[in-house]
Amino acid sequence: MSLLSQVSAKIRLRSFVSDVAGVAAVEFACLAPLLMLMTFGTFEVSRALLVNKRFQRATAMVGDLVSREKQIGNSPTDASDTLSGMLVSAEHVMQPYSSAPLQMAISQLRASSTDATKTTIEWAWSYHNMPIGVCGQPKTLTNQNIVTKGNAVIVVEAKYSYKPLLTKIIPGLIGDMTWTDTMMFSPRYGSVFYGQDKMNTLCPPGTG
Repeated sequence: MSLLSQVSAKIRLRSFVSDVAGVAAVEFACLAPLLMLMTFGTFEVSRALLVNKRFQRATAMVGDLVSREKQIGNSPTDASDTLSGMLVSAEHVMQPYSSAPLQMAISQLRASSTDATKTTIEWAWSYHNMPIGVCGQPKTLTNQNIVTKGNAVIVVEAKYSYKPLLTKIIPGLIGDMTWTDTMMFSPRYGSVFYGQDKMNTLCPPGTG
């Protein structure tokens, strides 16, 4: 290679090394996915917090509504219809987010007259196929100090299956989440009688 060719090659090499045209585009291409992930992640976290807050508010509202009642319906069918009406309010609370993933189990537990830590189900009702116990079945409270001997407590157990939007945008990055919540309320009138034409604490027909 001649001296002139070597000089020309060195000049072209220096020109190539010093040429910064397009560097910004390359850097942006590297950073864009991370920036998009941060943007969508911030939106997703905010959305999840809003949905979770509405989920907890709906659970608390249903428990409060049930505990205010003295008698729910004169028959199990009537009682179920009444509770279904109450859950319509919970569906409104969840809006504009879907209430389809929302499940609830509403039950009344009564403590033994000799031992407040021993509680049994008096009645239970399910929303969206949430598993429930049957009348007379023992059930332990998560907070055993909320009820005294011989008294009753309304227990609302709720579950919500949350589907992040990022699962559709970036499959495999984040999966569905399941939230659970349990709230307990003291009945305003001491007991909430479910589906009975006479107010007593016996198991309503079809619940035991």
